[in-house]
Amino acid sequence: MKKTIITSLAILISIGGLTTALASTKTGISQDELTYLKSINPSITMSEGNSLKQQRKQLDDLHKQVEELEFDYGILVDNTKNPNKEPKKLDELTAEKRKKHSQLIDKVWSKELQFLDAQYKAGLIKEDDYKIEKKNFEELRDNN
Repeated sequence: MKKTIITSLAILISIGGLTTALASTKTGISQDELTYLKSINPSITMSEGNSLKQQRKQLDDLHKQVEELEFDYGILVDNTKNPNKEPKKLDELTAEKRKKHSQLIDKVWSKELQFLDAQYKAGLIKEDDYKIEKKNFEELRDNN
């Protein structure tokens, strides 16, 4: 089971890397990016590629928001600036801060699942891999 989860996460990370690379340019996907996507799924359209890129950018923005919030709340600490500072636990936050953090995390999980669905529908993920990834995401979401 652990090996399956690790393998699944490795696949997801590689796909995430691909889509992160796609999201790095300002507007629609380039011809090179489309060519790469077509090497995975020859029938993918420019519109689908642009949609994936936009979704990945939104997801990256949400991850940045979570990181900023966690730094603000002290859940994450920058040990290069203050090597002795200990991160706070979620239980140490006020109820309002925990609620805000939880809502943002829920939004990230929701967008992650939507993005996974979009990649599958665009033919970039095989059905077996998709089912495993979706199950793993849902388990991780439910355990957090």
